[in-house]
Amino acid sequence: MRQPAFRPVLSCVLALPLLLAAGCRPAPTPDVPAPAPDAVPPSADAAAPPAPPDTASARFRCGDMLVSARFDNTAGQVTLSTGLRQVQLPQAMAASGARYADAAGNEFWNKGDQASLTLDGATSGCRVTDDVSPWDEARDRGVRFRGLGTEPFWSLEVGEGEPPEIALALDMGERELVVAGAGPLASGEGFAGHADDGSPVTLRITRGDCSDGMSDQVYPAAVELGVGDQVYRGCGAFLQE
Repeated sequence: MRQPAFRPVLSCVLALPLLLAAGCRPAPTPDVPAPAPDAVPPSADAAAPPAPPDTASARFRCGDMLVSARFDNTAGQVTLSTGLRQVQLPQAMAASGARYADAAGNEFWNKGDQASLTLDGATSGCRVTDDVSPWDEARDRGVRFRGLGTEPFWSLEVGEGEPPEIALALDMGERELVVAGAGPLASGEGFAGHADDGSPVTLRITRGDCSDGMSDQVYPAAVELGVGDQVYRGCGAFLQE
């Protein structure tokens, strides 16, 4: 008896299109959002710490002295203002903190909110403070020269500009005058002009050590101030030198 023909191959061939159509097609690729056109990949320097500022300032109380420090990171130096004078110190080697020193032995070593100051052979500890001396406050306002005297207390400020404006606070500050457009003296250092009340004013400045007679403070200049027929004598300092 003749066996019927076996056609499994044909059945498989016929079924192949259906398999491909139904279950053999590849899985669809999930949609991935494209990067925004203006998206910029993070830079390798994004996490780098910011560079220190070119300059920074701080105020310290060193013993009984108020000191203003201006750090210049570009020049590698600090300018110390002790009220009557300014000292520049170059940066020096230090195991910790920021140290500045010169060949004369002056040194300022800053560690956080504390520091040590050696000036003219005397050393004192320093701490950050918000207090400011009247000399530094005047210097920050651009005052060129400041003078004062006692019996009774008086003070004066020579401003910037040519000619400068001179502000006078006389008789314990009860009499305030302004000399606008003061001209230089023909001989010596100083100015002459008229105050806003019409009084003639003459200011003579003599460089050299000066004592106010009330403290141990030594100033770099002596002052003689004439207002009308009254003469005031005292001491002062050039603040922008």
